[in-house]
Amino acid sequence: MTSTDRIRRARTTLALALAARALLVAVASALAVVAVGVVVDSVAGLPLTLRELLLPAALLTGAAVFASLFLLRVRGAWRATDEDVALWLEGRIPSLRYALVTSLGAPQSPAARALADEVASAPVERTVRQASGHALWRPGVVALVLLGLVSLAPPGAVARVTAPEAGDLLARAGGAARAERDPLATIVVRVSPPAYTGLPARTFEDPSAVPALAGSRVTVEGLGAGVRAIVGSDTVRATTRATTRATTRATTRASAREGSPPSWVVALAVPAQPGAVRLLGPARERLFLIDPYADSVPTARLDLPARDSVLREARGDLALAAEFRDDLGLAEGAFEYIISAGAGETFTFRSGRVAARRFDAGVRVARIAGVLPLDSLRLGAGDLIHLRAVATDRNDVTGPGTGASETRTIRVARPDEYDSVAVDPMPPTEPEKNALSQRMILQMTQELHARAPRLAAPVLQRESRAIALEQTRLRKRVGEVVFLRLGEGEGGEHAHFAGDGHAHGEEGPVDAEEILAAAERAANAGATRMLESEGDETPIVAINRPLLEAYNHMWRAATELETARPGEAIPWMERAIEALQRARAAERIYLRGRPARVVVDLAKVRGTGKERGSPVIRDPREPLDAEREARLARFDRALDVVRADPGAAADTILLVRVSLPADDRATARALDAAADALRRGGDVTAPLQSARRALAGPPVRAGALVPWGG
Repeated sequence: MTSTDRIRRARTTLALALAARALLVAVASALAVVAVGVVVDSVAGLPLTLRELLLPAALLTGAAVFASLFLLRVRGAWRATDEDVALWLEGRIPSLRYALVTSLGAPQSPAARALADEVASAPVERTVRQASGHALWRPGVVALVLLGLVSLAPPGAVARVTAPEAGDLLARAGGAARAERDPLATIVVRVSPPAYTGLPARTFEDPSAVPALAGSRVTVEGLGAGVRAIVGSDTVRATTRATTRATTRATTRASAREGSPPSWVVALAVPAQPGAVRLLGPARERLFLIDPYADSVPTARLDLPARDSVLREARGDLALAAEFRDDLGLAEGAFEYIISAGAGETFTFRSGRVAARRFDAGVRVARIAGVLPLDSLRLGAGDLIHLRAVATDRNDVTGPGTGASETRTIRVARPDEYDSVAVDPMPPTEPEKNALSQRMILQMTQELHARAPRLAAPVLQRESRAIALEQTRLRKRVGEVVFLRLGEGEGGEHAHFAGDGHAHGEEGPVDAEEILAAAERAANAGATRMLESEGDETPIVAINRPLLEAYNHMWRAATELETARPGEAIPWMERAIEALQRARAAERIYLRGRPARVVVDLAKVRGTGKERGSPVIRDPREPLDAEREARLARFDRALDVVRADPGAAADTILLVRVSLPADDRATARALDAAADALRRGGDVTAPLQSARRALAGPPVRAGALVPWGG
């Protein structure tokens, strides 16, 4: 082997040794960070956020150290020349007397050949091995010592740093000793949401308040024994077990090594209202709050159709589009419609769903589209379609929740709506009101006729006479209408006739021709004069003739009802309704146009009108909190015991928080922060000040001047 080969082999060995040394130093640096974290966490207890950053910080530190050493040392060794390596060996082997460097400079010279034996016998390899071992043993020993220290630490303490997770507070070193003194010293609360939400379980360490979705399961864990919980008026005893969960087995092994008691678990149901959970231990008690919140219902927005519409004809397809949103997940969405058809007192309703769609788990925002075929709905003139979008969520505990959009109305126009004459809205005329009343009497008679076979004779006679009484009253009202129209003319108010509501002895059908002649004279219109209304009759005759026909039909219907024959009375009632409808049609008045609106109230402007009072719309006042002063007093009493017993003060603040109104979330957060600060210890001045200010509310500002004696 030539001198050049030996030098190059030495260079490779030295470079590998430097790389191994850099790796050992990097490992030692990472172990040092982990060891420091374990010690600090065991003494003071690091929060979860810092512990989650500790292992990445250790790995990053080791990588940085390795990179720096590699760039400074290993890279330099690889890039060193043969002369550099030879000089390095000459400095550690004085017996060479620069023979190795000389042989490299002129290997074929007589001097180099004379020194060949001396170079060949030089301990180059042994020197390289000694230098490599000297470079590796110190960082190797340091890394082994640190690894031993970390391995000797409690497994739970190491796991809290290397694999931190929420709820591993029970694995903290010294937990066994604390549990022997006080099983309530450390608690972990786990909230498992309902399965339909798909949400992961949440864990809280030593909490003051625990937010939980309605329907969730709450589990309280701790070390020790002899614990029970009181929720409202119910007492729940803790269950003792050897392991709380798979992730805390290291805690149990470490606790068993220290001789600690087993862990305890309390399972609770989420209450409907915020409530305090009182944990009772052998030496003391502890409070925390469960703050439930409900699953919100889905929201629906109907995009198409964009507005209410009137259709000339019910043909074609109506495009539909909607968007749904839910905080936890949608289950189903669809379009619902209701069709109302009919007029007067008779309406029919049909409903249906189109474009229904189910959503996969976890879908929180979705859009659906569909088409409503109008041809298949058998719509008629005047029919209405009420359309909306609906969505349901996956709540199978307290729901499902259903959300609906605003309703769109699609109407099919009637043929008479295309009349160009504008008619002012008027109250229903007297014949129209009478027609409605006659329809109700007809419906009552039809129902009695259907039940007649099942009724006893006295019952049938009694109910039939009751309807006859209603028919008689309506007949007299029709007679009064005709009488009032005759009262202005000949005979005045004394021109009576049978059936007008006055006493005339036994009543019966009236003579229509005689009454109509009186109506003609009362209107001061000649018998042969034609007005622009009915074809061959004057308005007075056209209106009153159907009324008198209806009067006679009502008399015959009442006669049949008096003899308990409702079936024979029904045809006369139907004829009476037809006559009233003709009277209503004869009374319609068409105007040439809509009268102008009155835009100025002259009486009000001149100050001659009457002031009826129109209250001004005012902003509502905030409701008064009757218990506000009592809560402030309880909070102030808690401040008196902060120094002597911080735990009792924290429990009192939590009880004050329970009595807050449900919508006062800002004050609730301030009180929770104050209770947490009291349990952690240290300076709690700022959290208590914030909680006191939130309870007191904003200061009341008064004017600069006050009355005497104020």
